[in-house]
Amino acid sequence: MPLNSSVRETGNIIITSGDRLTIENAAEFLQIIRDALEASKHVAIEFEPAVEIDITGLQILCSACKSAAVLGAIFTYHGPQPPALTDIIAGSGAERHAVCKHNNDSTCIWFGGTN
Repeated sequence: MPLNSSVRETGNIIITSGDRLTIENAAEFLQIIRDALEASKHVAIEFEPAVEIDITGLQILCSACKSAAVLGAIFTYHGPQPPALTDIIAGSGAERHAVCKHNNDSTCIWFGGTN
């Protein structure tokens, strides 16, 4: 399944992860996120359960969250986080349970909190 995005009736955009969020498709992933954040104030990613994620995919997720905050938008996820995301967060030492200034001073939804 490829990466793609769809606009909901509310104007929110859902990005579907496809089966890979890795260095091989980083440019495409980044462009889809940029386009979505330009078009909507609420963008969410919905992960395929068996998605493969590497450190590049993780960096893009974090960067997208920060970019959304600068734009006054929200970048979050819809549904459960996949095991690959949990594994890369734990394996890279990125777990954090502190507040994030890019997440309205709430716990980081990507690296330790919930959405």
